[in-house]
Amino acid sequence: MTTNTMRLDILPNDVLLMIFDHCDEHDLLRLSEVCSRFYDLVRRSDMTWIKKRKQFLVTNQMSERFRERCNTILPPRSTCFVSQKWQYGIYRKEMVFTQKTKLMPWLRLTNDILWWCGGNELLGFGRKRTMIDSTYGNNHYTGEIYTGGDICKFVPWKDFVICGYTNGAISYFLKRYGKNKCCIVKLLLNNDSSVNAIDATSENVIAGLESGTIKIQRHPDMDTSERNVYNVSETCVNLRDKVRSLSVDPTGVKFAVGSAGTTQDIPPLHVIDIESHTEIDTMRHKWRHGAGILDMVWDDPNTLLTCGYDTYIRKWDLRTERCVSKWVDPTDASLYCISSDHRYTMVTGTQYNCLAVLWDQRKTDFVQLYYVNMRESSRRSPIYSIQFDNTHLYCATDKHVIELNFSGRLHQKFDYKAMYIPLDKHHRMRINY
Repeated sequence: MTTNTMRLDILPNDVLLMIFDHCDEHDLLRLSEVCSRFYDLVRRSDMTWIKKRKQFLVTNQMSERFRERCNTILPPRSTCFVSQKWQYGIYRKEMVFTQKTKLMPWLRLTNDILWWCGGNELLGFGRKRTMIDSTYGNNHYTGEIYTGGDICKFVPWKDFVICGYTNGAISYFLKRYGKNKCCIVKLLLNNDSSVNAIDATSENVIAGLESGTIKIQRHPDMDTSERNVYNVSETCVNLRDKVRSLSVDPTGVKFAVGSAGTTQDIPPLHVIDIESHTEIDTMRHKWRHGAGILDMVWDDPNTLLTCGYDTYIRKWDLRTERCVSKWVDPTDASLYCISSDHRYTMVTGTQYNCLAVLWDQRKTDFVQLYYVNMRESSRRSPIYSIQFDNTHLYCATDKHVIELNFSGRLHQKFDYKAMYIPLDKHHRMRINY
């Protein structure tokens, strides 16, 4: 007597793909090891991963703003494997740039250039368009030196990089790729205080000053030959507290400002309408004294992420004017900077030990830790600025810019989360060497 046994591997490909669609990524990876046919279906078929990649950390690539800064758009079948490397700390570490003087630098990332400022220097590092490596050196853009002050913050805008200085000046660097040189074409000289934060819309440059003043100024006329500009159309908003961060929302109709939080009865978070120059949202929150906001990023026009001295990432919903989620740093450190993929992923730079932290907004605990120090002497530096795309993480410490590359093969594993244990009910962590 014969018995007919149903076997999974005799089913046609379209039926198998329907079954695989109900498996999570971990099960799919196991299935890919069963036989060569399953390997081809799982690892080489985009259909298996198209739906699932929307759920992945870092590599979901759902936001257009995130894709604009990605050096390479990952194919669907690669998104899971690269995401797993982020979560388990599998990467190659490289030095992009180093200098001798300790500074408080700032980074911004586009799909072809990593921009850095420190002191009075502005540098751009070209990114090679491949998911295997990033190449620096020959693709190196240098900004003209302005001796009037140091650059505090900058923002790429169209064909320019707009920089704010400690002496109150604002410069427009024109990017000249053919000569690897960025020259100052306009210099606004009408601010009387350090430009601590800066952002731009299509019509305005918005500067947050140390004095607590926010200036909304029209971009200068780029067609004139005049370099130094003393009179531009401007509107001032006085917060009466030192500005620490500023960011325009994706629609360009409003901006958020983070202040030091040291002035009594002045909250550290403000949302201001660009046209009316008035505060349009007041976040209902019980603020601690000194809970200054050092960095912020808009996930969408109604959702703002902030971080700062109080050791928390906070997610704000402008429709309810409330903090709807919060995440505390595992080492109880101040958070100097934050970057987001505008969906689930957040990465923060902390006050101590060159430590970056990976977060998933769907979870309450952190996902992974990255110690990015290159030398023992730099272990105590904060990460002052942080940027990432789907395959690379860039961190600026006091002396170095370090790249973590999560693409490619045969990378070493640095699973620092596995070495941490909770200390108390608030989930503060310490390393368990």
